[in-house]
Amino acid sequence: MSALKLKRFYAEVSVITIEGGSQIFLDGKPLSSPEKNALLLPNVHLSEAMAGEWRAQTKRVAPDTMPLTQLAFTASDRVAPNRAAVIEQITAFANSDVVCYRASKPSDLVMRQKESWDPILEWADVVLGASLLTGEGIGYVEQDYDALCALTAAFSEKSDFYLAALYSLASIGNSLLFALAVAEKEIDAEEAFRCTNCDEIYQSEKWSIAPEARTRLKTRAKEYKVAAQFLMLLNEACPPERTTAAGAPS
Repeated sequence: MSALKLKRFYAEVSVITIEGGSQIFLDGKPLSSPEKNALLLPNVHLSEAMAGEWRAQTKRVAPDTMPLTQLAFTASDRVAPNRAAVIEQITAFANSDVVCYRASKPSDLVMRQKESWDPILEWADVVLGASLLTGEGIGYVEQDYDALCALTAAFSEKSDFYLAALYSLASIGNSLLFALAVAEKEIDAEEAFRCTNCDEIYQSEKWSIAPEARTRLKTRAKEYKVAAQFLMLLNEACPPERTTAAGAPS
């Protein structure tokens, strides 16, 4: 769907449950992606939430007011045809995960990072079997191959929809560990975003930050929350098999 606003071309939005999931219909025609892929959604909860975005459009369709739909389109048109590459890209976030790069001073920032990040490192070690290394400063921290494999195993068999949302979380929060923790309901999105941005929040408390930076932080927090909402909707009565964005279960 174009980033430009388009004239609303439909009157009625409906959701129909079919074998393998559900679909959104606009004036009786099934919604397809910008690349014309059929959009079979995994459950009615996600479909209804997305349908609400389409119903909320007025005279023109504004894609930037439809973030759930945009994530579904990403799953269909970007993730589905490139699953292996996307999985590799998501795993790569672990090499630059914010929780692995620590400050050496001041002491109160060091402590804030420790309190915010150590619990999620322990969770990844105990629950996912991924023990990540940390270091001070910005010098590259090379992660253990087995740890990266363990992280990959935690999401590689998930649906295209899941991968699209997980990528978004990891990218926005600069942390794959927190993205996985949100996906597994270990931590809520608001707290996860606060933790991943504890450095920036610390700086804003100590010194004033530019209005533009504050606006960007708020925008990213909103986007993070949407990606987390998408994952929570996926978790509602999802079928057990891996569902592709393009159509039938694989």
